[in-house]
Amino acid sequence: MAVAVVASLVAVAGFAVIRDAFVVRAQNSDADKPTPNKIEFENDQIKIIRGFLAPHQKTPLHSHPYRFGVTLTNNDLMISSPDGKSAASKKGAQEIFWSEPVTHQVENVSNDRMENIEIEFKKDKGPGAEVKKDWGKSSAKGTAEDPVPVEQEPLHRVIFENQYVRVLDVVVKPGETTLFHKHSIDNLAIILADATMKRQFAGEDWGSSPAKAGSVGLTPGTSKPYVHRISNVGSTVFHVIDVEVLP
Repeated sequence: MAVAVVASLVAVAGFAVIRDAFVVRAQNSDADKPTPNKIEFENDQIKIIRGFLAPHQKTPLHSHPYRFGVTLTNNDLMISSPDGKSAASKKGAQEIFWSEPVTHQVENVSNDRMENIEIEFKKDKGPGAEVKKDWGKSSAKGTAEDPVPVEQEPLHRVIFENQYVRVLDVVVKPGETTLFHKHSIDNLAIILADATMKRQFAGEDWGSSPAKAGSVGLTPGTSKPYVHRISNVGSTVFHVIDVEVLP
């Protein structure tokens, strides 16, 4: 999965912990009506946003800090900067992107609704610097007593990392079960496909964990690391982008 690094892209997101509505603050009184977004979760480190644009809707001029995003739908956009310059931006559904701070206006030039999930970072760690690392194979057994780090679990593949995030592409086919693995960092799961899943935490019984495309959920791992495994007991592929928010 390729990672796009962009200077401008509107946010679209959704969540299950906190549901709140907000409007991007306009910097131009003549701009079109503001874009409806939902703040799915917010703390002193991040803001998780579900952003969306109706067909041919245009945002007011607005600003973003450093951010990471996942497109839930196709993005067919026209991006305009404060100096009046415009450029087309196209992305397919289920693509990931990194963006530096930007001020822009965004128009959905498609006949279809656009929706994305974005994580905005409140702490400035400087321009995003991508990290390339070979995680290799863990010597752990992958049991409840000896779990592998999540980054080395065979069905979890690290596809992007900088000083803000580590992103894993997780694909579990019908009938597959992951090894027991350990999460030690707060992580945001962005579900890309419906699937019938089970999950088992270390020392506990299996429990149902259905996956719904487009849903997101943040699980604390930094303050309270956890060990679990997941199993696909349905007939469709489970696909999730797991975003570790680096401290």
